[in-house]
Amino acid sequence: MRIVVLFLVISAMFVSSALAQAPNEPKLGPANNTELSLIVATGNAKATTVGLRNVYLYRWSKAEFGWEGGWIRAASRDGDRFAVETGAGFEVVDPDTAIDSERLFSKLRYQRQLSTRHDWFSNFDAVRDEPSNISRQFVIAAGLGTTWHKTDRVTFRTAYGVSYTDEDLVVEGTNRFGGYRLFYGLKTLLAPGATFDSELTTDGSFNTGDDIRADWLNGVGVAVNSRIALKSSVRILFRNLPALQALELRSPLGIVVGTVDVPKDKVDTNLTTSLVITF
Repeated sequence: MRIVVLFLVISAMFVSSALAQAPNEPKLGPANNTELSLIVATGNAKATTVGLRNVYLYRWSKAEFGWEGGWIRAASRDGDRFAVETGAGFEVVDPDTAIDSERLFSKLRYQRQLSTRHDWFSNFDAVRDEPSNISRQFVIAAGLGTTWHKTDRVTFRTAYGVSYTDEDLVVEGTNRFGGYRLFYGLKTLLAPGATFDSELTTDGSFNTGDDIRADWLNGVGVAVNSRIALKSSVRILFRNLPALQALELRSPLGIVVGTVDVPKDKVDTNLTTSLVITF
């Protein structure tokens, strides 16, 4: 968690130093960014992390359509190494790897300007996150947005609307409820070829006030050339009422006597370093 806080503090320092400039007209037509990340550890440690994120945007003079899709999978050794006694001595056994985190998501959005500062939007989000016990989750949202500041160097926008969630959780089953959505998006130029992006999406339920979900993404990118960049990002996923997980209930002697439902962790944090390809 200290790494996440340090990352955000350093990024905020860069943002505070950004200077406003006169805005240019946005580039119309399609644009696409693809982020690829891979971390493999072998030997004494055994772990693999794979990440893929694609962001597509098509912009008209007064509207834009966007799609963001991604997949992240982290697997590591399931338990410690151990030795088994044999007639000739012993044999070392390496446990197989198990999935620690696997999240698949797809997000569609459409935004149309009502005036220079105001717009309306509609979103459709789909998520599958089995380690968090989310078999599927669909969220439809719509509302209004306000662009508070827009220059070549800094863009800051907020949005607010209503939502409808349809989700299937492993233990609780299917949930359907109406709610609200709050959003902010910040993009700033730190230096020539270096950018900082920050987006926070918060969803709440009208049925259960404590059921609050948040997806906070922060990233710093450095361009290598016009097509390739390196990017470090941290994504924090929060759910105040996390899904439940059924665990074995054992006696002090280790005998299984039943099962018990316990909540998963409220916060998942993903730190990634990616190669970004623009085309």
